[in-house]
Amino acid sequence: MKVVLIGYGYWGINIARTISNTDGLELVTIFDEDIDRINEAKKLYDFTLTTSLDEVLDLDIDAVFIATPPATHFKVAKKALKANKHIFVEKPFTLNLDDAYALIELAEQRNLKYMVDHIFIYSEPVKYLKQNIEKFGDIVYINARRINLGLFQYSTDVIWDLAVHDLSIIEYLVGLDVKKVSVFKKKYKDFPNEAIASINIELESGVILGIDVSWLSPVKVREMIIGGTRMSAVYDDTIDDKVKLYDAGVILEKDLSKDELYQHMVQYKYGDVETADLPNNFSLNNAIEHFRDCCLEDRMPITSKKSIVNVIKVLEIISKV
Repeated sequence: MKVVLIGYGYWGINIARTISNTDGLELVTIFDEDIDRINEAKKLYDFTLTTSLDEVLDLDIDAVFIATPPATHFKVAKKALKANKHIFVEKPFTLNLDDAYALIELAEQRNLKYMVDHIFIYSEPVKYLKQNIEKFGDIVYINARRINLGLFQYSTDVIWDLAVHDLSIIEYLVGLDVKKVSVFKKKYKDFPNEAIASINIELESGVILGIDVSWLSPVKVREMIIGGTRMSAVYDDTIDDKVKLYDAGVILEKDLSKDELYQHMVQYKYGDVETADLPNNFSLNNAIEHFRDCCLEDRMPITSKKSIVNVIKVLEIISKV
């Protein structure tokens, strides 16, 4: 497959490197409106120079990787689809649901593949959790913390920048049928967008979600705790042993021989702790290989319509609270 990359910033650098190391993909060109970024890319890659997005899309290519600022995703992706190219779009897919539906409709009309880079869906820890989620019993709660120092975004806030990751993971594992939402969010001094947020969600299934995101933390935390009636797990993306499984939980028992006050007895179950044995594959490699295979084999990526729509729908709900 012949592909191009639009945007050679923080994440575009990673995409370019991964494309170059992926069998079956040829990086024809990299385009960025900042000539300094192109000069940096030329130090590492040999590609055709272009002067405009229209010129890029006129090339003999199959797919476009889009790693531009979120506010530009809709415009760039729409042009690529109209040029009959498959699209791989950095998260968030778009900044509103109407634009997302418009791109999805256009892609499906033209039988083109579209994929949002909900990168953690393709990580080995999340793949493992998905494969083993039934072992947890009924999921009671999911708590997530995704905090670090920066990078402040001018085109979006901390929720669309960071919470989108946890929401996409949760959508993949248990769905995102929202019943109730409460949000605390705050800007930092005169910066235009919220830099810290605490999100609480109750799903129709009864699962309780707590998501904390921040650009203001002096330490980087990427942690998700999943509590089930039979088993729990801690997924920490910052350490080597990323998934630990706990044969532990809370048991609520009825003892009718007791007084009314003590009829419901809480007991704690402490069991073994197991570390999941995971393949040592990078998430972005898995994601790009998945996109390549879907394009070549004419099947839709995992993170296409359902993942895109459900996550953006919840992001919009959170933003309006």
